[in-house]
Amino acid sequence: MRQAAGGRAVLQVHPTRLCNLRCRHCYSSSGPDVSESVPIPLLSQVVRDAAALGYDVLNVTGGEPFLYPELPTLLRTAREAGMRTTVTTNAVALNQRRIGLVRGLVDLVAVSIDGDQRTHDRIRDQQGCFTKALAGIRRLTEAGVPVGVVTTLTQGNATQLGDVAVAATQSGALLLQVHPLEPEGAAGRLMAGERPDAVELAYAAVELGRIAEEHGLAVQLDAVPRTLLTRKPEAFLAAPVAADAPLGSWLTPLVIEANGAAVPIAYGFDRRYWLGNVYDRSLAEMARGWDRYPFLELCRNTWQRLVDGRTGPLIAWYGHLVRASRTQRSATAGR
Repeated sequence: MRQAAGGRAVLQVHPTRLCNLRCRHCYSSSGPDVSESVPIPLLSQVVRDAAALGYDVLNVTGGEPFLYPELPTLLRTAREAGMRTTVTTNAVALNQRRIGLVRGLVDLVAVSIDGDQRTHDRIRDQQGCFTKALAGIRRLTEAGVPVGVVTTLTQGNATQLGDVAVAATQSGALLLQVHPLEPEGAAGRLMAGERPDAVELAYAAVELGRIAEEHGLAVQLDAVPRTLLTRKPEAFLAAPVAADAPLGSWLTPLVIEANGAAVPIAYGFDRRYWLGNVYDRSLAEMARGWDRYPFLELCRNTWQRLVDGRTGPLIAWYGHLVRASRTQRSATAGR
């Protein structure tokens, strides 16, 4: 989505797919037996190139970022390049030593909590994860690290957002972000029928309003009002983008996958629209040579279909765009 005035351009990096859990909703199919990762010299150059392209936030996710040995170096590189930094974690393996390594280098740690204890542990496919995640939040806040909570919204957990908010505030979190489930990776096999529909999105929006008022949490739902979609096509790349516009001025997030692929918007975005692989060329070179037309055409077509179609009052734009990338073949894609 094109940045609003004062908005941020996000470089999202998946340095590894190694994870201490094998979650049912994991879009990258990470796990304890997946060793794929990007070496730190290469990632550091990616970060510097991204900063030069206008990206001012580094989000490190995974896999489990705290299992990437060079996480402190990656965060330090981003800070030196003038970027803000965030890390998304399941918090299960967080201890004082790991927290100490990133303290002072990270602006926000986002901890994933996906419902009440029973729901969270089911999705994480391991008992005790809920309790360990809350303990991780407390350790972070005690160390002076700002914490937010990220919840993946499914068909079954919209009514549990209040429970998540209580647990988050009691543990010291400041933010609650709700992201609709997309059936990608492991979720495509294990949770394919649990993507929330218009009812869950609407309920989540109302519930987040209540949570913000009652708990004082900052809240965010990763869905946009249909009225905004209709009124501001430029915010959804459905209007022309200047050919010389720096990448960071209009494309966010830009994603670096654990195999080095550079893709727009989300992990797993169809390769017909990718920029390339950082193992083959620098991000700066890829940005200069990227044929952005097929991607922009995809955005325009998806926007038009949603505007013309019958949708609910809230639209998970990124999810629609990812799915469209798999099904809509532009006449020029892959040229």
